[in-house]
Amino acid sequence: MDGQPPEIDDMIRDLGASVQRFHERFGLAGPPTQRELLSRIPIQEEEVRELRQAILGEPPERVAAEAVDVLYVAIGTVLRLNPELAAQAIGEVIRKNDAKTWETHHINAVGKVARRVG
Repeated sequence: MDGQPPEIDDMIRDLGASVQRFHERFGLAGPPTQRELLSRIPIQEEEVRELRQAILGEPPERVAAEAVDVLYVAIGTVLRLNPELAAQAIGEVIRKNDAKTWETHHINAVGKVARRVG
């Protein structure tokens, strides 16, 4: 990852492996059900709420920990999907975001990178 210490790349890979081991420990294997995938949304929302609280009033170390918790749950959801479909989606998101430039996009009033109109 550009601009990050090299060990961050390895640590993100390690995080994915940790999530996989977590799933194996708790029997989360095989095709997921719609119910299971839906049950992950409140977990993700809880982690995002905790991240928001940390950003609003906790030290940077807490913000970092909460951001990683959000990522952990998100990675878990991706790993529960069909591996080929997940890989295809990851590739598409990478391609789509790598193609965005200042000529095609801007940062809008809420801080989101959005397509330029016109």
